[in-house]
Amino acid sequence: MFNGTILGNLSGFLYFTLYIVAGVFISHRIFSRFSSLTRLWLGTVMGTVLLMWLPVLVSFLMGFNILSHTVAAVVLAGLCVCSFVFTRKSWQAPSLKLAKKDVIALSLVGIMTVFYGIVEANHIMAPSETGGMIFGQSTYFDANIHLSFITTPVAQGDMPFCYNILPTMQVSYPFLSDTISSSIYVFGASLRWSYIVPTILGAFNVYLGCFIFFELWLKRYVKALLAWILFVFNGGFGFMYFFDNLRIDSDNFNRIFENLYETPTNLDGNMIRWVNTFCDMMIPQRATLFGWMMLFAVLYLLYRAVFQKETRLFIPAAVLAGLTPLISTHIFLSLGIICAIWMLSRVYVMLELKPIYALVASIILLALGVILFILTAKSTGTSIENVDYDKAGFTVLVACGSVIGLIYASLTLYALVKGFFKEIFFTWGIFLIIVLTLALPQLLLFTFKQSSGSSFLKPHFNWINWRDEYFWFYIKNIGVPALLFIPALFNSSKRNLAIVAPIAVLMLIAETVALTPNTYDNNKIIYPAFVLAIGLVADYMVVIYDKLKGVGGRRIIAAVVLCACVLSGALSMGREYVAGEYEIFPASQVKAAWWMQNNTEGDDVFLCNDRYNNALSGLSGRNLVCGSNSFFSTHGLPGFSELQSDIKKMYSDPEGNLHLYEKYNVDYIVVGSEERNSYSVNEDGIKKIAKLVYDQSNVAIYKMN
Repeated sequence: MFNGTILGNLSGFLYFTLYIVAGVFISHRIFSRFSSLTRLWLGTVMGTVLLMWLPVLVSFLMGFNILSHTVAAVVLAGLCVCSFVFTRKSWQAPSLKLAKKDVIALSLVGIMTVFYGIVEANHIMAPSETGGMIFGQSTYFDANIHLSFITTPVAQGDMPFCYNILPTMQVSYPFLSDTISSSIYVFGASLRWSYIVPTILGAFNVYLGCFIFFELWLKRYVKALLAWILFVFNGGFGFMYFFDNLRIDSDNFNRIFENLYETPTNLDGNMIRWVNTFCDMMIPQRATLFGWMMLFAVLYLLYRAVFQKETRLFIPAAVLAGLTPLISTHIFLSLGIICAIWMLSRVYVMLELKPIYALVASIILLALGVILFILTAKSTGTSIENVDYDKAGFTVLVACGSVIGLIYASLTLYALVKGFFKEIFFTWGIFLIIVLTLALPQLLLFTFKQSSGSSFLKPHFNWINWRDEYFWFYIKNIGVPALLFIPALFNSSKRNLAIVAPIAVLMLIAETVALTPNTYDNNKIIYPAFVLAIGLVADYMVVIYDKLKGVGGRRIIAAVVLCACVLSGALSMGREYVAGEYEIFPASQVKAAWWMQNNTEGDDVFLCNDRYNNALSGLSGRNLVCGSNSFFSTHGLPGFSELQSDIKKMYSDPEGNLHLYEKYNVDYIVVGSEERNSYSVNEDGIKKIAKLVYDQSNVAIYKMN
């Protein structure tokens, strides 16, 4: 089935298109006063969200199958009818014309989306000459688990579903970023294109949403364009490591395009970890891709609601925010922080407090953090080498977080007492009620179940920087925007300061707590802070350029600065374009997975080794006794050393460990080169308890008697 059929591809694509058209129609009705481009963008976002949610909600009751998707389509039709009926009185026929600047923006977004689609096609299941499957550099480590999330609900028909690499554990990862592809795949479409098609639309929504949000905020087209470029082509001074000694040794530059993960935005040995948004976030990380789609949509609606006083937009913003946890938990957390600080800024304005109060409070809070960090650090060690920086950072988080919370509660209570209850309740109050109503079931039933382990929310200072000086790390990783951020702060308006204020809280959390077992993943709340920061920096850069009017060489200076901003990102993108060269799934595994899909039940359990890239789980959706520990650790699941020890016993002494085969409900035993290399396989013993049903390309599969 993973190769798909013509009818399956057509059916899956039509089902996908149905939701996008419906989303655009609903957006056309609800946001009729918005520009044509904004309605199109919000419509495709809404269509994507509906495709993520409606089939899954129905599948909770009916199982994940074509019938549940048919019922979901009926519900979708009902939503379209409701949007038509309830907007009849307020609806105004909108203009369908695109302004010239919109056409330019759409063209740039289109070019980047096409480029994304080309790279994605090269990176996902591209056929190799031997019959295997090729993946790219950035998808080398992530694709297999995403494929298993796509194929498992289709193969097994369950919703919610379990990790097929650990059938006893329910998936609590934000799986809607993957099941959107399952809703195409279930119709018999190609697995490869089921994977790729939604991500291309997701990339379109991110690129277009980024530009529209910046244009709304920064007002001037050139500022929005610059901010968009800084986001898309982000990268610091990492390119300098590859231009060093270039005249002597050209291979130093060539390794960008030839070596695995040696790019100007991902060079671990030199502490270059500020990865490019395109290369290492949007291509491999589906939750991040669709999470950013939600981020820009909610920020756009909230900006208009909060700073332009279009209070009716609190409701659609709340609905989108409330549906975010199972799309991207990190983005939901980031939005919560941004919303809290934006609300605080509006309360501050309501109370007509003097700006000097906010400045004094910020200085005191910063001083408190620095003093506490130094005192705590000194109390934990006698030298720089043995200081407990994690404890010091966490102390700062607790203290500063408590002060911010106290200020927040005090100002909000004061505003309520002063007679602003109605204004607050019918804006932020309604927003909070809607968000909690939609989000709490997701958090309680999924997110908190997985994040309750000891490997989550651990004190950890300084993100993933273990060697460089603190500020130098960010300067060389982020580049020119890092150098200009502080001057931009001192030259910004009161409104811009209010807009970017959440950066402080986002960075405080990201720098003092490891939110997940993989500390690197803290960048998923750092990048929303980066979005706000580059908006401020882009605004400042254009102001500087305007002030240089009449200065000779102004354009050359601007071009050099812009080149320094984008060179690392552009080179990294070039590397990804030529990086589709890694055969992760060999032909023998692909053939075995094809046989499994056509000759076994969806919930059958297979015994095989615990390799990282496993075509059997990724392509067939069948259960394994146990998969790779690498996935368990990054997803916060406990280690399963006992289980993996049992697997060795089952392979080495099948007859003496029949009770283990029964314990793990094993239906099939796989014996291939990977198993023979990993264990002392007693194939004669296996033949006594199971029947050979598949034997091709050095892979044998036995069915338990």
